[in-house]
Amino acid sequence: MSAPTTRSHASVPQHTGTDVRPSVVRLLWDQLGYAVRDLWRTRVAFIFTFLFPLTFLVVLGAMVGTETISADSTVRVMQFVSPAAAVMGALYGTYPTVASSLADARERGVLKRVHGTPLPGWVYLAGRIGAAVLFALGSLTLMLSVGVIAYGVQIQWHTMPATVVTVLAAVTCFAALGVAVAGLARSALVAQAVSIATAVVLSWISGVMGYGDMPTWADRIAQIFPLKPFNDALAVQFDPFATGTGWDLAALAVLGAWAIGAVVVASLTFRWDPAAASGHRRPVASGPGPTEAGPSPVSGAGVVVSVAAAGRPSRLALLSAQARWATRSALHDTAWVFFALAMPVAQYLFSAAVIGDGAAGTELTPPFGLQSATGMIAWGAIVTAMVFMPDAIARARDRGILTRLRGTPLQIGIYFAGRFVSAFLLVLATAVSILLAGMLWFDLEIAWRGSALAVGLLVLGTATLAACGLLLVSVLPSSKAVTAVGLGVAIPLAFFSDVFAIEAVPQSMSTVGAFFPLKHLANSMSYALDPAGPTISWLAVAVMTVWLVATGLLAARLFRWSPRT
Repeated sequence: MSAPTTRSHASVPQHTGTDVRPSVVRLLWDQLGYAVRDLWRTRVAFIFTFLFPLTFLVVLGAMVGTETISADSTVRVMQFVSPAAAVMGALYGTYPTVASSLADARERGVLKRVHGTPLPGWVYLAGRIGAAVLFALGSLTLMLSVGVIAYGVQIQWHTMPATVVTVLAAVTCFAALGVAVAGLARSALVAQAVSIATAVVLSWISGVMGYGDMPTWADRIAQIFPLKPFNDALAVQFDPFATGTGWDLAALAVLGAWAIGAVVVASLTFRWDPAAASGHRRPVASGPGPTEAGPSPVSGAGVVVSVAAAGRPSRLALLSAQARWATRSALHDTAWVFFALAMPVAQYLFSAAVIGDGAAGTELTPPFGLQSATGMIAWGAIVTAMVFMPDAIARARDRGILTRLRGTPLQIGIYFAGRFVSAFLLVLATAVSILLAGMLWFDLEIAWRGSALAVGLLVLGTATLAACGLLLVSVLPSSKAVTAVGLGVAIPLAFFSDVFAIEAVPQSMSTVGAFFPLKHLANSMSYALDPAGPTISWLAVAVMTVWLVATGLLAARLFRWSPRT
């Protein structure tokens, strides 16, 4: 007879009376906690949900925070600005977050694997959506708290029941729209791009991010969509002069209708399996490029050439390969494309269509339209060169790529030069797009004979901002910190430098901006392209050069090649 089988306590779990299937509530709680942690680590969600609206609020607070709506009133302008920032947090925390996170989970096969486990699919979806709603409510609470503490915003307690119901209806609607976009989009990249782009466009035409009165056509379009009714309802609920309890049944009806429509679309289009592979592999945004993996292959346009057969590539070939790889990686980074390419072009088109050339109230030299265009070019330069290019380098360092790179034949200078060439080409593409749009649709005039000077100034300005970005990489611990600090500096600096609000910021803010290179980049380019005749601002050249040398030397001295342990 064979010996009786014994079980090892080390390999087989012992069942107890408490070994029962987790309850639905426990499963929901676990999924919610996981989704919240995952979103907190996601750079795009952090930027759009918290950093973007908070920076918007703080910058406007610096501009008008102590002003009252009239000379005989104690109510501050920020009483009406803070709810708009809260609306931004609610929108970006749910709509793009849900759309991109669900589409990304499907693309990575997570949804398919979850669908094959005992975990109910609706529990996973509820955890993801619930985490986004918590982010949105957290952002909204943060904006209102900052408004109350820093700017004296008055909470209207008699409208609070209506405010709570309106906010819950809005975040539910935006989350449902996110699920619908995730169902319609074939990839995470499309879902993220579409959701962010539509959110920003709606923010502009709905008066959330805009200034002044919108054109009649924009206001009529915005009334159809759910953001403007939500923004208008919240504005009334925070208006200390409004009477009544704040209930806006029409706004709730619009939000409810969009939520129901989104649920119907999501139920018809949402799928658990990823789309069929197309054979195209997306490059990793923070990767070092094909030539950084080692000395043997040189990759270009999908063809790998053996070094033994082709010989050692020239420095120019290596630089070209690095620039191509960095450019492809940038174009697959949705946040980069939005902030550095789409946003400046769209912002210029919006301001040109809504404000026009007579908004400044006086004749400006160079013209207001040209200053607006060069301001948006400068914004594209600072976001590309000081935020996202350094972020890509920091992510490569966090993954240990820079450390391994130093042990390869690829020269470090070529790596950084390729990154800079890529960044400049992206900035140049933004500049050309803005100027062409202005000339085609808004009769923008420029001095063509000053174009070479403008390009030279753009090279100097981009190099200066890139040096500042490398200094951030040198002193900050991680790529997420580089992105947060970089955007946290870039957005206020754009206001201080008259990039977003030309001739509208207080003189004290404009004076502070004059010490930094962004203002001089925008101004010097407008002087170079002035239709009255190109001129060069030697002060701008001097300021940008000083910043380039100083930050470049500091970055070279402090730069770390390996991540902090």
